[in-house]
Amino acid sequence: MTHADVTVIFNPRAGGNKQRFLFQILQHAGVKVELLQTTHPGHARELARKVRAHQRLFVAGGDGSLNEALNGLLDAQIEGHEVPPLGVIPLGTANVLAVEVGLARKAKAIADYINNPGQVWIRPGLVNGRAFFLMVGMGADADTVANVSLKLKRLIGKGAYVLEGLRNIVFPRHRDFEVNIGRENYRVAGVVVTHAQHYGGEFVISPTAKLTDNAFEVVMMPGNGIGALSRYGLALTLNRLHEQSDVSVVRTERLTITSHCGPAPMQIDGESAGKLPCEISLSPYPVRLMVPQAYADIHNGSNEGTTVSSQPMLQIAAD
Repeated sequence: MTHADVTVIFNPRAGGNKQRFLFQILQHAGVKVELLQTTHPGHARELARKVRAHQRLFVAGGDGSLNEALNGLLDAQIEGHEVPPLGVIPLGTANVLAVEVGLARKAKAIADYINNPGQVWIRPGLVNGRAFFLMVGMGADADTVANVSLKLKRLIGKGAYVLEGLRNIVFPRHRDFEVNIGRENYRVAGVVVTHAQHYGGEFVISPTAKLTDNAFEVVMMPGNGIGALSRYGLALTLNRLHEQSDVSVVRTERLTITSHCGPAPMQIDGESAGKLPCEISLSPYPVRLMVPQAYADIHNGSNEGTTVSSQPMLQIAAD
């Protein structure tokens, strides 16, 4: 490690060739940076685990790279190390977390955020032991993520997901899941367990969800066919999926999901990762997320700023 105060993990494949934009951001910021480029899947996790707590750690990439770094920080905490605050420089395809915290995708705005970040405490989700910031999905969205063409994704970005999503609507796979929340059981064809309001970019999937809440919102869709999937897709683009009469939204800290249709993929923070069954809960290890100051003021309280101690969060996690 160098003596730079800022470490940036950079995924050169995220959202196409973004090196010029990243260097423009860093030039605006005018800070000394240690730049670490990832070379293989899982590398951001390995790099993040080694970053010391006095640094400010930013991931320049998409939500998937940020997810890897998050898991690296939790690895370090499990090993007994203090960890740095984590932030994002949005260079990926959808950048849902950046949208969620109100970080504009402009070089000057990102540079200002790097120099003067607010901080909030987040208890990440855990799905079968893997941490996530945003969401876990299964059903049509997970099928889309699992089957999207990576070559097409590099060429047209989010358009690749749109095309694959349309293919999944026209030629839907049969999905049948059982969701167990406390004493309640639900049979559905699609589920998104979200810690965030936004989905797939700027679409709102659950307007009352918050990263800083110690709970998830579980959005459940029972319809399974071209008609139902078309209706859900249209409602999502209008930010009204949660208002559909057959859609249930349940708030919880823990749930399990099993498949009655054979092995079914999951997507975690927009990346295909594993198959059902799964158990989802909150991590006992909170992390500091660097956010624009306006977001921190709203979610910490205007007089609290960024001086939040980790002890109350750790006590909550242990309860």
